[in-house]
This record gives sequence, C-alpha cells and structure tokens, in this order.
Amino acid sequence: MLGELEDAIQARLGELKGQLRRMHIDSYGGELSDDDLLVDLLKLTPSVLITTPKVVFKPKSHRRYVASVVFRLVISSTSVRGERETRRGSGSVASDPGSYWIWESCMRLLTNWQPKPDGAQVKPTEFANLVNGKFQDSHLSVLGQSFAIELDWEVPEGELPLLEGIDLAYHVPAGNPSTTATDSIELRNL
Repeated sequence: MLGELEDAIQARLGELKGQLRRMHIDSYGGELSDDDLLVDLLKLTPSVLITTPKVVFKPKSHRRYVASVVFRLVISSTSVRGERETRRGSGSVASDPGSYWIWESCMRLLTNWQPKPDGAQVKPTEFANLVNGKFQDSHLSVLGQSFAIELDWEVPEGELPLLEGIDLAYHVPAGNPSTTATDSIELRNL
C-alpha cells in the first residue's frame, strides 16, 4: 500500500522534469540529519524527496481498515548567490527555480489529485520551513509540505513469504560511503 502510493507520487511529480530536467525526485533517506547525506543532497538539488511519517488505522470491518496516511515532501533548492535566491530563484526556472517555485508546482500537481480512479483525493495539510541558511559554499532552502489521504486497507490472506536470504554490505573504514565487500547468505531448511 505505502510503496504503491510512493511510486504514484513520484510518477506524478515526474511531470516537473518537463519544465526542469535536472529535478531530482526520490524517497527521503535521512538527508537532513546526516552531514554526509546532506552534502549529497546539495549535489542533487533542486530536489523533492518523499517520506511517510504517519499512518493511522481505523477499523471498518473485521479485516478492513481505513488508513489515514500523511506523507511529506522535502523540497530543496540551493544557490551560491544568496539565501533569498534559494527560495525565490534568480532567473529562469530552468537554471535556478527556487524552493517556492518547486513548492507551488508540487501543490498544483498533488492538491485534490486522485492516485486511483474513484479513490480518495490528496489534501494539503501542513507547511514548514525546515532549513534556511548556508552550508559549505552554498545557501540552502529546505521546505516541508505535508499531505493527507485516506486509503482502504485489508489484512492480507495467506502465508507470509519466506525469507530466502540475507545480503550484507561492509563499509571499511566505518562511515565510508562506498561498499568495500559484500556477502550473500542463502537461507534454507536444514
């Protein structure tokens, strides 16, 4: 359910690439709380990252629920010119859109949008200015826009899929972003 919703949102926001080819659209992976990931985020701006911070389930029947889903867009833009330009842009949209332009474009694409025909509509909820300042040699603006949608969810029937194996990635020294070695462990009935 959540993976399908995230994929649909990414596809919908992909329309932004028609106006801004270098737009990066992906899922959020903690970029604002890790300095190394924040550096990567700076390289990939302008960007829109998607996260699902909250889901509340309400029973509808014995095996059916209404899932009230809140998802958030983490919208970022950088500029070497200044803090104001990160939000408002400093020229054409194609070269320097600014976080406000990206935010407004996302609002237009997602407000009242129905990911499934005859399904619930997406509604905007909260807006937050998450980061506004200088990091390294660039000014950075990061906005957060939350949306809500109610989805039907039914408890799946049948057995859980079997865990077939485990893949491990080693990073030496610790904190090295590149994988140094990998292992694949196949699980089987003994």
